[in-house]
Amino acid sequence: MRSKTILINNNNDYIKFLKKINIYKSILYCNTLFVVKNNINNQMIDYIIDTLNIKNRKKRIDYIYDSSCKLIDDNTKNANICGFKNGQCYVQQKLKNGYCNGCCRLCLYQSNNGCPTRNLSCKLFNCTEVKSRYNILKYGDLKILKILSLKNRIIIKSDYFSRREDVLKDLYAYTLTYSTLRILYRLIINYIKLSKNNKKEIKK
Repeated sequence: MRSKTILINNNNDYIKFLKKINIYKSILYCNTLFVVKNNINNQMIDYIIDTLNIKNRKKRIDYIYDSSCKLIDDNTKNANICGFKNGQCYVQQKLKNGYCNGCCRLCLYQSNNGCPTRNLSCKLFNCTEVKSRYNILKYGDLKILKILSLKNRIIIKSDYFSRREDVLKDLYAYTLTYSTLRILYRLIINYIKLSKNNKKEIKK
């Protein structure tokens, strides 16, 4: 395997590097081991290089997904960004609408002890209330996502309320049509089961 060294001494070098990601992730570099000399102390660069050095498609997708989740979690570590108090987020406390668990109330996997699965789409979604209070990571901040295909970047933006395992299967699929059908099916099942659960709660 040949080696390619990338020098990043300033922000301009970083921008040029990002513009070349589509080339670096292509078949032209499938037998290339990337080495970086990162002099701007940007953690994202190291994540991107590590990803480019993973040549197995599924393992690369896994790494991008889990690394993105980690970056988001680390950015908000020990912070109650939704402002949960007695199970209600900032918005629910303001509206006094009786709802609990914030946006997660629409998810089949909602829990009083936090999210039992890792959904990157959900982690990237934040309401205006949260955005006004915290400097949260946005989709555009996660440059590592540039290594994903266009189809997978679309999925990352829309695959809400699904388990990590199901999202990864959507990302592994080669066609957007197949992944979309899977997502729609889960959303319908999610809605039906939530409706049944809500009816049971009302009867109680």
